[in-house]
Amino acid sequence: MNDLTLYDRHAAQWWDARSPFSAGLHALNQARLQEITTSIPTRARLVIDLGCGGGLIAEPLARAGARVIGVDISLPSLREAARHGQGVQDLAFLRGTAITVPLASGCADVVIAADVLEHVQAWPQILSEAARLVKPQGLIYLNTINRTWRAGLLAIFMAETLRLIPRGTHDYRMLVRPDEIARIAAQQGLRVEHLSGQGLRLWATLRHWRLHLVPGSRFIWGSYSMVLRRL
Repeated sequence: MNDLTLYDRHAAQWWDARSPFSAGLHALNQARLQEITTSIPTRARLVIDLGCGGGLIAEPLARAGARVIGVDISLPSLREAARHGQGVQDLAFLRGTAITVPLASGCADVVIAADVLEHVQAWPQILSEAARLVKPQGLIYLNTINRTWRAGLLAIFMAETLRLIPRGTHDYRMLVRPDEIARIAAQQGLRVEHLSGQGLRLWATLRHWRLHLVPGSRFIWGSYSMVLRRL
């Protein structure tokens, strides 16, 4: 269904790790943050987090020493992000879409788009905007869901049926394959530096009743991460 109104309706729950709305996001972001902090230099760099939501990635990166601007269309989510991140140095939030960001070209060292591409039909335009924002030799970190039957079964049917994520979060037809991203990236002057999947920690997922992923899998069956470099 890809119901984007979820993020407005549940904005107050972004930082409640026990909430049915955000519990899965907190677990997923552990894997994402691990990848970002171990493979991408962000300290003292300007990072733009597209589709930042309540700031679950933006705030930890700022606390770790990055200068971070989070961008999102959901005003309630941005208000919650600003409330929770109040007092964190070098952290700011800006309202805008991931397709038209009101920031200067070539201003960012790193651009992040995690859990974004699969929610926007015009995802190639997000990639184009990320390429515009990032400096030459800068990096773009993407995290999304592959369009495979396994991903559809696990990430949509099973996860939503078991209420591990809210119903209506994803639409299988909007999932994006890595080869599709790589093709559009090449047209934007971007080179694929890294590609890896995230494996499911089944026991931890069942035990805690929230999705738990382990990064670095060579199997790109479900969610995956890609790092692009602007040439």
